[in-house]
Amino acid sequence: MKFNSKYLPPFLSLSSAIALLSIAYFLEFFLNLIPCDLCLQQRGVHFLIILASIICIVSINFKKINTLLDFLIIILWFTSSVFAFYHFGIEKKFWSGFSSCTSKINFNENTLNNILSTDTLRCDNPQFEILNISLAGWNSLVSLILFTIYISLLYLFKKRKQ
Repeated sequence: MKFNSKYLPPFLSLSSAIALLSIAYFLEFFLNLIPCDLCLQQRGVHFLIILASIICIVSINFKKINTLLDFLIIILWFTSSVFAFYHFGIEKKFWSGFSSCTSKINFNENTLNNILSTDTLRCDNPQFEILNISLAGWNSLVSLILFTIYISLLYLFKKRKQ
């Protein structure tokens, strides 16, 4: 059985998103790194990439649908990169995040109750870094690389057909 090269971009996308989510869940459940709100939202983008990649693989012979899904996957990888970079910027104090994600506290009568009822961590305090880059920073870099690879593969395969 010969592997058709048009399957490569969505398979790469699918396997990469699964790998990124697997790492995130491993860190959460086995190393007890609790995700913040932005971390959880970034996972949602990766789940959408998985869904779009599976549909793209299944509908590989339907050119119009497949082209639309390729475009969607490209947008999702770019969104993942931008979103993770935004999170990285909050962690490095380049800019402030939304109010539920940063440590700026406005004390009022419900402040203590709100703090005690919150299960997630602040987004501006990374728990884990590799080479002084947080996991959000690495996610941004990897997502940007995958965005570039996906576009490059589609361009190469399209050029090869001509």
